[in-house]
Amino acid sequence: MSVYLDYNASGLVRPEVQVLMAKALADNGNPSAVHAAGRRARARIETARAQVADLVGADPTAIIFSSGGTESNAQAIHSALAAGCERLIVGATEHPCVAEAAAVSGVPVEVLPVDADGVVDLAWLAEALGRPGRAVVAIHHANNESGVIQPIAEAAALVRAAGGWLHVDAIQSAGKIPVTMRALGADSLTLSAHKLGGPQGVGALVLKDGVSAIRILHGAGQER
Repeated sequence: MSVYLDYNASGLVRPEVQVLMAKALADNGNPSAVHAAGRRARARIETARAQVADLVGADPTAIIFSSGGTESNAQAIHSALAAGCERLIVGATEHPCVAEAAAVSGVPVEVLPVDADGVVDLAWLAEALGRPGRAVVAIHHANNESGVIQPIAEAAALVRAAGGWLHVDAIQSAGKIPVTMRALGADSLTLSAHKLGGPQGVGALVLKDGVSAIRILHGAGQER
């Protein structure tokens, strides 16, 4: 008998999730359609949206589903830039999908250093935020390799005072420790189902009230 110990990389799909997925796959329908199968599919999506919103203390209208954490992180960063942010400040230990989204953005990128324990340097952040140009700051809540939990609320206070945008990658922490938009003070936050006992290929972007996202994939409008 084997013991699976790699949950920080990807968790196993919980049995109850497998049951619900099997039921959904057996009753397929276009959730944008008005026929009965479509309405049932739409109801399942909106139930899931409400459950995700409840998990992070957000309104269901603030939840945008995606194909995973990589897409949601990219959408958050590009939405911040579209909203007027002129530069990016990215934690030195961020997941590659955040760092690479920043690298291709075309705006100046600054690396927020961490100390010997892997905790972000808030004094450096405060100084950086005082420089010209509105910034989007991207910090993960918990590191997927070290387990370090970042002082997000403290960082949020600095970002808010400077008029910036704080994006929090909570993919590793959600479901393990309390994660709410209000407590963290984030403008945007990302989740991924496969870290929570769900399937791979499902992510979510959560937005603060009054914050909007842009599309990064074009050709359809199923998710707002």
